[in-house]
Amino acid sequence: MSIRTFILSLPKDVERRRFCERELTQHGLHHEFCDAISGDQMAEADLRCVYDADMNRIKFKRPLSRGEVACTLGHRKIWQIIAESDQCVSLVLEDDATFIVDPQPFLNALEDCPECFEDVMIKLDGVPGNNLQVLTSFADQHLVLSDRLPPRTTGYVLGRRAAQRLLKPEAPISRPIDIDLKFYWEHNVPILTLRKQMITERQNSESNIDPCRRRAKPGSPLNRFVRNLVYQAKYTHGRLSHPLNPDMIEGLAPLMRADSQVQKHA
Repeated sequence: MSIRTFILSLPKDVERRRFCERELTQHGLHHEFCDAISGDQMAEADLRCVYDADMNRIKFKRPLSRGEVACTLGHRKIWQIIAESDQCVSLVLEDDATFIVDPQPFLNALEDCPECFEDVMIKLDGVPGNNLQVLTSFADQHLVLSDRLPPRTTGYVLGRRAAQRLLKPEAPISRPIDIDLKFYWEHNVPILTLRKQMITERQNSESNIDPCRRRAKPGSPLNRFVRNLVYQAKYTHGRLSHPLNPDMIEGLAPLMRADSQVQKHA
């Protein structure tokens, strides 16, 4: 299996890297580690260059932790490699990812037509919301378009042109990376999910992000409630103002065969 696979991991997390190597070798995946950035080691001046606290107050419900900013930078680093690659599609994993179903049928089928996926991201780490549209069957999976994406960035497939488009916005970081991806009307990259989840976070693997995220919660419960209310209102307005129509989304045409009808599920 030759699909290029990147694993985002801190160099110090030796045990996590060993687990990843064992599991990916078991599935026949050739992989390379991409060194993540430690938020604790970011200089204050570097943080101010990439994180916009004022825009964060407008766009999100709480300040971001250093770890969340560093996580976004790590994924962007991989996106840059993919964008400049000669391969149409790549697999991206965080180092706490583990497969819960055999990925080989899906990834083998992906390699039969990699150019079909050059414009999209496929999240492998969760199931979509109830408002979903099944675009087509693929290998042993259904490819699904939904206006409610699962959280996290534990594992996903990313096309080369999709990576280039995700890198286009030059605004500083103001939301966590998984939340940013939910705002599909801003980045205009079709993000699909699988009907059956393929990847989950490993049990007994403590997140490097969650403790920092909890410490970043702002002020009083009332302040948190108000900020969350405003954020949810803006997100819902954006989602309802930009209904997903597969026929109108650039990059989905290669995945929608003429003989396959989009199935809508309430």
